[in-house]
Amino acid sequence: MKLFMYRCCPAVLLVIVLGHASCAVAQQTVIDLPMNLDEVRQRNVPVAIHLPKSREAQPLVLVSHGGAGSRHGLYALAAEMAKQDYVVICLEHVTSNTDDIRRRMRTQKLDFKKALLECGDDMTARKNRPRDVRFAIDLAERLNSSDARIRDRIDLSKIAILGHSYGAYTAMVSCGVKPVGIDEDLSEPRIGLGIAMSPQSSNGNFFDRNSFSEVEVPFVGISGTRDIQGNGHRDFFNLMPKKDKHLLWFYDATHFSFSDPTGGPRKLMRTDTDVTRALQIIVPRILDTYLRGAPKLDQTARDALVKKSLGGKVRRIEWQAN
Repeated sequence: MKLFMYRCCPAVLLVIVLGHASCAVAQQTVIDLPMNLDEVRQRNVPVAIHLPKSREAQPLVLVSHGGAGSRHGLYALAAEMAKQDYVVICLEHVTSNTDDIRRRMRTQKLDFKKALLECGDDMTARKNRPRDVRFAIDLAERLNSSDARIRDRIDLSKIAILGHSYGAYTAMVSCGVKPVGIDEDLSEPRIGLGIAMSPQSSNGNFFDRNSFSEVEVPFVGISGTRDIQGNGHRDFFNLMPKKDKHLLWFYDATHFSFSDPTGGPRKLMRTDTDVTRALQIIVPRILDTYLRGAPKLDQTARDALVKKSLGGKVRRIEWQAN
């Protein structure tokens, strides 16, 4: 069956985003486009587009979910970025999404963890995730010129990518980190900033110590003391060329602290709302610096943001920059 660019009447959802006690209630528009055919690969790339109120062209942030996730998996952070006047396009990677993991469990009689590990080792999935990013930017260009709801609302000269877990891999490769076992250049030169939550280490699985040497764009890695690979999540910071590289280290944060779907159609049993709140404060400020030309994040600015972000279970954040 052929897939069309998008459904004739794609779902348009008006959602109320509840801020924290100190924040006002804001309204955003979410356009869900579940059917977008990449004709070259004959592959569907579903997206959810979070549009800010502003009708003027705004920078674009691409969001890549983790294994077994969906285009709604980082909804809480996506909604906040849209509230801060960024156009946010959340991708769904169909060879590593919720449905794909369920298929692997069903057809191969695997438990969830083994299905997730197999998905991570799948070179088809590894190659297609960055290709999905390339397609999503092309799609944004078309929508920016042809879709009445979106026309002229995206500043395509200012693009960032943010991802968590497998989405961190996607962001890293798109920014020029070289994956092991893949010779194809999967980097995306239109991206000017990368943010990876739970970035992969240099242990030879996804990347090795030689993978990081050509990353020229500003890059931010975010992890925590209880994340899966421990101090391995710091590797990118030590191995990338110095200049506009940041490491944020949340004490007591786990792997899943950085993925909060609150506000969207899918729920986690336990969301780490304290970490979410901190990310909602810090990430837009980083975007402002690198996409809007806001003042640089010097030590004073970083300290102030960390202080503002503390609360609840978030008692300490280490922020290094070079």
